[in-house]
Amino acid sequence: MIAILLIIIILFAVLFLWTWNNMKDFENTVRKIRFITIGILGLFSVTYVIFLISKIGITYPSEEVLTQVRRASVLLCVPINGYITLPHIAKIKSDIETNAIDNERNKKRIIILVVVIIIVTIFEIFYLKDFQNGIIASLENKGL
Repeated sequence: MIAILLIIIILFAVLFLWTWNNMKDFENTVRKIRFITIGILGLFSVTYVIFLISKIGITYPSEEVLTQVRRASVLLCVPINGYITLPHIAKIKSDIETNAIDNERNKKRIIILVVVIIIVTIFEIFYLKDFQNGIIASLENKGL
């Protein structure tokens, strides 16, 4: 369990640093921290909803197992979802604020990001369903 917690901490640290690095043009440190905090909280909410959708039709042997699987699933998926979204949103926001690239290019980047997010969300729903079924099958094989 400690190894999993260490991995989760490392994943969040990389997400934080990557997003921070993509906000070089944000001069205010408070704005950077606020952006990352709101982004991660939003990702927790979205990932939790994705988990709830993926668990439809799955019967857990106990509430404790459900809680543990939900916690592990959400904590592992939030930074991964963050890698796909936060640094890129930060870069787009930074480019918009500094007029580094034209609006047409930013629109294309936003459209591509939205399409990627939709595809990843669909994939994640199916992945989490398989993940949950695998854990339940493993527990049943162990007789728990």
